[in-house]
Amino acid sequence: MSEKFIESINIGYSFTGESIILGAAMYDGECSPNAQIKVPLKTFNRHGLIAGATGSGKTKTLQKIAEALSEKGVPTLMMDIKGDLSGIAAAGIANDKINQRHLKIGLPW
Repeated sequence: MSEKFIESINIGYSFTGESIILGAAMYDGECSPNAQIKVPLKTFNRHGLIAGATGSGKTKTLQKIAEALSEKGVPTLMMDIKGDLSGIAAAGIANDKINQRHLKIGLPW
């Protein structure tokens, strides 16, 4: 893993005030738990867009954001026409795939 890459991610994603960790950066196909991707909490009162191809992680990203905002005490309203987000109302069940992913990211599940 490139130390320069990790350093540039950490510098680019360092903010004053509270932030939400969305995951970890990838370099050359390898996840780096030492290069966490963060978003300042104060920016979540603006418009946003989560876009990508089918299966790219849009719904999981939105679930992660909603859960993180809830943990910070921020009321969140999400319109869910298809019902993709209804699963976050129930506690999740761990499995090997989830455990492996979170080990790579360096965040607890």
